[in-house]
Amino acid sequence: MMKKMAATAKDLPSDNSENVEEESSGAASVPVPMPDLALPASFDSDNPTHRYRYLDSSNQWLVRPVLETHGWDHDVGYEGINAERLFVVKNKIPISFSGQVTKDKKDANVQMEVVSSLKHGEGKATSLGFDMQTVGKDLAYTLRSETRFSNFRKNKAMAGLSVTHLGDSLSAGVKVEDKLIVNKRFRVVMTGGAMTSRSDVAYGGSLEAQLRDADYPLGRSLTTLGLSVMDWHGDLAIGCNIQSQVPIGRSTNMIGRANLNNRGAGQVSIRVNSSEQLQLALIGLIPLLKKLLGYSQQMQLGQ
Repeated sequence: MMKKMAATAKDLPSDNSENVEEESSGAASVPVPMPDLALPASFDSDNPTHRYRYLDSSNQWLVRPVLETHGWDHDVGYEGINAERLFVVKNKIPISFSGQVTKDKKDANVQMEVVSSLKHGEGKATSLGFDMQTVGKDLAYTLRSETRFSNFRKNKAMAGLSVTHLGDSLSAGVKVEDKLIVNKRFRVVMTGGAMTSRSDVAYGGSLEAQLRDADYPLGRSLTTLGLSVMDWHGDLAIGCNIQSQVPIGRSTNMIGRANLNNRGAGQVSIRVNSSEQLQLALIGLIPLLKKLLGYSQQMQLGQ
């Protein structure tokens, strides 16, 4: 008898489960109000946040208002509109779109970006992007591409190309970067590139070597050496800088920095920071007091 009742119970339609599924799917498609925007300070007694409320629906387009933070009282307060969406082509190629249009009584500004990325092979990926934005009264169009690949476990390389059209000028640039991780403590980054526009070409490159503790950032010792070179119209600029961080005690660090270029200009600085020895902050009052004393002496001499 019990077996027959169990069999008939299995054959009955499960209304409760179907209702739960319908309610869950229906709740997911219901638009949800987004948090209110933080309005700027105003002399008005009311808080008209209801003007700027928008819904987050199941639509793949995310459209939001752009609030003008420095507007007038009793004004609408909208400066523009922002739209974003993420596409997936053939379930393999993601494409991200974002755009913003702002306008006031005089000018209108447009910003748009379309970015896509494609992975080909192990450790290799290529990204392609298109940008459009307002520069003055003209529109600047930029097409850029970048490829990253890792031939070895401790070596990562990157090559990029960009082309920009603004007004009646066309400029192009290329960049190559190689990052070598020798071990946990030492790594080197080398970068080189060139930029051309209207038959003018500029070249540049940089080298950065970093030596740090094996358990950084727990170990706070860090030393960085950088070298940069730029050549434009035969004018060669070379710069070198070094920075070292040495821990002093459990909560105190001493940071030294020095830089020098081929024109004889340079700078040397030493800084000490601490999270416990707050009395070190009193040292910063010495040059201030010295300046005040010198100012008072000048006032007395002037009288």
